[in-house]
Amino acid sequence: NVSAFANSVGTEVVGLGFSLVLALIFHMLRLRPTLVFGRAHASLHVLNLADKNKEPPEEDNPLEVYNEQFFVLNEGRRAAHDVSVVLSHFPRNVSVNPAQKVSYENVENGRCLVRIPYIAAKELITLDCIYLNQRAASIASVRSDESVGILVDFFTVRQFRPVVYGAIWVLILLGIAFLAQMTFQLAFGA
Repeated sequence: NVSAFANSVGTEVVGLGFSLVLALIFHMLRLRPTLVFGRAHASLHVLNLADKNKEPPEEDNPLEVYNEQFFVLNEGRRAAHDVSVVLSHFPRNVSVNPAQKVSYENVENGRCLVRIPYIAAKELITLDCIYLNQRAASIASVRSDESVGILVDFFTVRQFRPVVYGAIWVLILLGIAFLAQMTFQLAFGA
């Protein structure tokens, strides 16, 4: 009697395991935008605005031009709509590449909200921000209708060849098959 109960519970555990694995696979394979963002580079230029005719140039009137380039990448397999990028400070000038019709809005604490209507799947958008006499700039957040952006280092965002991704998926599927086989052997003692 106890043996029959253990066998029935074992089959239910195996069924539950398969259901969880299939749910995880469907969750991983669903189409959704995946936004990552970070800082690509920054540069600082100090310009002397003194009168050209004076010798030597005066040092009391410098202009600091701080250029910061950020990137937003949609790594997902579906387009991201209504993407909002919040910058820590409102820049003097922002250019978005590739060019799109974007809007800028000044939000709380002097932050800048950049609204990008559309980022296609696997598309990289760069934001070039220029600040005058100010060096503090960062992306506070990136959001879309279906995704929240993840901060990554610029060097870790890269595309591998399809062969590498294929090998990874084959190893994942072989690992799942091995786990299923081991669970089946433990459950049924085969």
